[in-house]
Amino acid sequence: MAPIRQWALIKTQHLFVFLFVFFMAALLYGVFRPEPPPQLFSNSDKLGHVLIFFAVPLSGRLAGISLPDWRYWPLWAGLAMMMEYLQGALQPTRIFSIEDAYANLAGVVGAFVVWLVIRRVLRNGRSADYHLVHSAYL
Repeated sequence: MAPIRQWALIKTQHLFVFLFVFFMAALLYGVFRPEPPPQLFSNSDKLGHVLIFFAVPLSGRLAGISLPDWRYWPLWAGLAMMMEYLQGALQPTRIFSIEDAYANLAGVVGAFVVWLVIRRVLRNGRSADYHLVHSAYL
């Protein structure tokens, strides 16, 4: 593999690591802050749940977290449900909402579907260099 191409692939992975850490910090802040976020429109909080639980696990997967898929995605599905429960249990001003938990789970399922598409494209594509660098999680 050419050094420049290898450098570009490693830099891309670093970007995904940064995004994973950033999104994870946003997730933890949003779940454990004392007051719920303001309602921008009807069910805007549900959209936020879906988006953050889409972004965190997908960016983590692209960052190269090396758990096999059969462990990684069920772990995130469990975390999606547990985070909503912990929010209500640890913050007296917040309550558990099954609708929010389902929105969390919908985000994880969406990320999983996108991950399957990305993985298929990469495996069937002409990106042999990408396979060498990221073979740990493909």
